[in-house]
Amino acid sequence: MLSDINPIIDDNEYLYRGIIELNWDYENNRPSSATFKDSKGVSVDRDNHRPERECIDFIKSKKDFFAVCKVQTRKVIELQALVKYQPIQDNIYHSEIHDSQDRIQLRGSKPKKIRDESQICNR
Repeated sequence: MLSDINPIIDDNEYLYRGIIELNWDYENNRPSSATFKDSKGVSVDRDNHRPERECIDFIKSKKDFFAVCKVQTRKVIELQALVKYQPIQDNIYHSEIHDSQDRIQLRGSKPKKIRDESQICNR
């Protein structure tokens, strides 16, 4: 239930991101930095203290992603990006990673650095 979710995302929560095959770096067997580039904000699902399997299954139920990765909220904040809880009608866990309060799309090396901090949890 939406009202049961704290709008403040805990630094220890993981943010899960579905990866399309086009954004997979086969040479290095990991997501490409394009995984974390989106002019509308990088859509992620916060874990909200759910088990990892539940987080992965929920993301994969929305779209048949090639893989799923996760990054800890603390790591995103340390890289000077902003994590915003933004639930949508069919996803109470939906959140976004923005560059800052004033800029949505991540710029510079932030997408690569966030990718480097991410972990593959399903492929």
